[in-house]
Amino acid sequence: MSDARRILVTGASGLVGAWVTKALCAQPERFRVRVLVRSRDKLARALAPLGVSVETLEVAEGDITDAAAVARAVVDCDAVVHCAGLYSADVTELALLTKTNVTGTRIVLDAARGAGADPVVHVSSYLAMFPPRGAVQRADDPVTEPRSAYAKTKAEAERIARRHQDDGAAVVIVYPGAIHGPHDPTFSATPAYLADAIRSDALLVNEGGRPYIDVRDVAELIVKALEPGLGPRRFMLGGPFVPDEQFHALLCELLQHPVKAKRVPGWLLRAIGRIGDMRRVLTGREPQLTYEAACVITRSVPCDDAAAIALLGRPLTDIRTLLHDLLLWMYQAGHLDAAQAGPALVAEARELETKRS
Repeated sequence: MSDARRILVTGASGLVGAWVTKALCAQPERFRVRVLVRSRDKLARALAPLGVSVETLEVAEGDITDAAAVARAVVDCDAVVHCAGLYSADVTELALLTKTNVTGTRIVLDAARGAGADPVVHVSSYLAMFPPRGAVQRADDPVTEPRSAYAKTKAEAERIARRHQDDGAAVVIVYPGAIHGPHDPTFSATPAYLADAIRSDALLVNEGGRPYIDVRDVAELIVKALEPGLGPRRFMLGGPFVPDEQFHALLCELLQHPVKAKRVPGWLLRAIGRIGDMRRVLTGREPQLTYEAACVITRSVPCDDAAAIALLGRPLTDIRTLLHDLLLWMYQAGHLDAAQAGPALVAEARELETKRS
């Protein structure tokens, strides 16, 4: 245990942070885990379904926007994993998004670097470089100038991380695609949208597609990226690119009942998004669909995940496994009822419950 490296994780109460914490705790001979969280109770609720006890962790209570709290948390840490962040589509929350995603990132990365942490892993997003510049999105693509409040703050946080890399700091940046996975403590926007589509019997389908990444792949990659002494690195981790039509067909197959496809061509979605942008300017309210969001839905491209796959030493989780495990958990967690989940998933959940009891 004395040779184990102490790793600080921010955002351990969220989806990525919780799974990273679980992955680190699975190797106690290598890692001692410290987490920086605002609420110990919330942390316990997030980690319990993953089989992780808060009692096995070093818990530092504080906010990533509190420089003093972060400075205390990084003391004696060998590496830092910065997962904490805030998502909102509401333009009126730009100030809060900026405080958390930009100021918080600056404070964490500055403190980690000052403490000599090697490496400092920053969880970014493929949206920081959206729209893509070519037929494939790559980790070295330039940072863009997005319009939405959330994407703006992720792009600015990305610039902060890249400035540290330009200085030669051992900052590792990971760019996940649309993250999905079971045991989501906050029931993130992406799986929540899918659950709503199933409940309302209407899944939006267009001629495009998008990359889907399993949160367990993200967590495993981050743990493997904690090797010190390798300097600045970047890993695109978009996940398998799945056309909407294929996703819809697989969804119906796994549920064993049809979900209606609401087919809207990409050009029309983008036109609706432009109207939404105009309404936002006139009313100050975030519309249901912005032009930028419509572009993400209709103009996403495959990602070059080769470096991440090489580090993992295995293929990324396929879309069937990802979607099956997500839907099964949605039913187990009460986000879908038995009719919505379908007979096969309900039977599987009952069998698992019987085995546990």
